[in-house]
Amino acid sequence: MTKSLIAAAATLTIIFSDPARAAIVEIGDLNFISHFGNASDGLAFLDMSFSVGFDQADALANARLTYLDARLATPDEFDDLFLAAGVTYSGIYTASDGFGAGPPVYLTGAADPGAAALVAALGATRLSDTLVWTDPDGNSALGTTRDFVNVSTSAFTRLSQSPIAGESPVVGWLLVSDSAVVPEPSTGLLVAAGVLGLGFRGRRRRLQ
Repeated sequence: MTKSLIAAAATLTIIFSDPARAAIVEIGDLNFISHFGNASDGLAFLDMSFSVGFDQADALANARLTYLDARLATPDEFDDLFLAAGVTYSGIYTASDGFGAGPPVYLTGAADPGAAALVAALGATRLSDTLVWTDPDGNSALGTTRDFVNVSTSAFTRLSQSPIAGESPVVGWLLVSDSAVVPEPSTGLLVAAGVLGLGFRGRRRRLQ
C-alpha cells in the first residue's frame, strides 16, 4: 500500500471513528447533522438566536421569517443531535427524557466534550450555557415535566423550570428546517470520497 493510500485510510478512520469531528456542520445560522447512520443525517438545526427569549408561538413566527418550514424538534431529534455532537451519557437517561416527568437529572459528567460541541454549534443563551425548552408547563414541582435542558461547557444537565412558562431571556427552543438539507451523500461521505480520490490519483501518477 502506498503512502497516499495509507494516509487516505487513516483519514477515513478519523472521520468514521470520531462522531464529534464534523458530525455537526455549521453553515451560517444552520447546523446540519452529517453523521453516517444517524436517523437525522442531513437535518438542519437552527441557531438559538432565532428563539431565545421568545415563547413557542413567537419563536416559530420569528424563525419562519427566514425558514418557512421551521418547526420544533421532536424528542428523537434531540437525541439525534446530541449523538452527532458526541455527548457521552453517564447513566440511563438521554436528552429526550427531558420531555418526561421527574426530578432534575445530570446526563453527563463535568466538562463533557460533546456538551461543549453543542454549545459551540447552537450558540450560548446564558454565558457559556445553552438552555433549551422541552415541555414548559409553568410548574416547578418534581412530579411535573422537566421543562428545559441545560447544555454547559462544564456540565450537562436536565432541569425542572421556574414558573415562567415558555418565555425567558436565557432559554430558547430547538428548531429545525426540513427543506434546508445538505445534498446527499452526507458531508462525511463526501470528504471520505475526496480523500480516497486523492490517494488513488497519487498512486496512478507514480505508476505512469
